Formats: sequence, structure tokens, C-alpha cells
Amino acid sequence: MGDAATIESTGVLARMAEAGRLGDLVAPTSAARADLEAAGRRYARPLHVEICGRPGTGRDTLARAMRERLAVSAIGPGESTGPAADADLWIHLLGGPPRRADHDLLSSLPADRTIVVLGKADTHGEPSVAAAVAADCARSLGVEVPAVSPLLACSDLADEEFVYLRRLAAAGAKMPPMTGRFLTGTLAEGPDRPGSEPSGGDERALRTGLLRRIDRFGIATALRLIAAGGPAGGSAGALNRALHELSRLDRLVPPIRGRVERVRFWRLAELRAALELTAARGHDRETIEHLLRAGGV
Repeated sequence: MGDAATIESTGVLARMAEAGRLGDLVAPTSAARADLEAAGRRYARPLHVEICGRPGTGRDTLARAMRERLAVSAIGPGESTGPAADADLWIHLLGGPPRRADHDLLSSLPADRTIVVLGKADTHGEPSVAAAVAADCARSLGVEVPAVSPLLACSDLADEEFVYLRRLAAAGAKMPPMTGRFLTGTLAEGPDRPGSEPSGGDERALRTGLLRRIDRFGIATALRLIAAGGPAGGSAGALNRALHELSRLDRLVPPIRGRVERVRFWRLAELRAALELTAARGHDRETIEHLLRAGGV
């Protein structure tokens, strides 16, 4: 088949599939119609991103963050119900400098549709430190490596939690160096000066919930934002939005967009292969082969 004819027929197939009309390329009574409709639905399915990497890097959290903040169909290892080979894009999540297991896994993934990301950027301390770690990862792997904080991107603090954080900020409280002190210690008026005693089980439950939702760095950041007196201190919604922005999850948008054409290329190849298989079965073979060969209907 000539290149021009392939491109033209591929364009027809893509337009019909995107419009949900691939089945219209054959007669309503054709035995091939069901195959074409199924192939069209598969071609037009939402972008599927598979999150992979070593255990403990926050893969499921990143998947949730991408679904909630970027409206992308992202699947983590604890959520996948299908084969990883069914993905359109792969995001390999690093927890720090790449190890041998990371190199081995990356070598098994399609290089043109794989994005490498440094997750849990907040655990590295200052943003400049996370940026330096990401730069080292990029040099080691030879690819761009953005640094993001998926847990902040998932922030969904309730009004009760926001009011409690505002109370802490008003008292000058700081997140203690040890997480256990936040759970069991007193309400601090500054880093180490004891203040009022905790109110009991309700307060402990609030602190436990905050740690589960946004962890130590998120709490420290929230207290700083509220104490600064900016918009983030006005409501739970405003604070959540500020934490979402600080997650830098939007850094994943350009590399995803930059690979959309490669995704389309492979989906078209799969679509043509499905039609060729249908023709090989003898289902409206002449019509389908003419479409694939001649570039029209």
C-alpha cells in the first residue's frame, strides 16, 4: 500500500471512529458491522495512563491526583483490573535517585510513551532540594523528570479541619519535627513552647485525619499559608486550592500533551489491524480491503 493511500485511508478511519460512525462504513446487515463498532469504541476510549514504579513511591496517590485534578484516566497498581499493556501512556514514579529496579522497569516500557516523574517532592524538604534531586534523576536517565507532590494535589480538607488548622495558626503553632509529637503533644505556641492541653479524643482524631490527608509537610504548609493571612486562610476550599497549586501537578500536562500524537499513531495502527483481522475472517472483506487500500468509502 502506498504511503499517500495509507495516510488518506487512515484519516477516513480516524474521522469516522472519532465521530462514533465506524460501523457506517459497511451496510447495516454486514457481519463486519459489530467488529467495526467495537474497534471504533476502543479507538475513541479515554486516555489510559498506567502509573508504575517501585512500591512505596506513592503510585496510587498519583493516580488519584491525576484523576481528580487533571481529569485523566490514571490507574495505580492497587487499582488496575486489566493488563498494563492496555495503557496509552506510562508514568514511572521515582521516590528518589533511580535504582537498578527503576532502570530495569524503564527498559521494558515504550520510550516514546513513558514519562518519568519524581514523586513525594515534599519529603525532600525545600522545593529547591526536590528540584536538585529531579535534575540529578534527569541526568542519570537522560530524560526530563518533573518533581510533584501528589498528596497535596489530593487535598480535600473539610471545614472542621480547616477551622482546627486556623486555630493552631492563630496560636502560633508549628508542625513539630516528629510526627508523633503532633499526634500526642500539646497545642504549641511556637515550635517547642507548650500551650493548652489537647481536648481529648476529638482533637486526636482531627490530627490523625490531617496526617492521613496531607501528611506532615502539608500540615506545615497549611499552617504557614493561613498564618500569612492570604486568600488560603479564608476557607477550606481556598486552602485546598492553594495546596493543589503547590503540588505542581500541572507540570505533568506538557509531557502528556506532547505524547498525544504518539498515542494516536498507535491507536490508528491498532484500528487498522482490527479491520484487517475482520477482513481476513471474510466479514465484508471486499469493502474493508477497499477502504484500507484505496483511502475512501
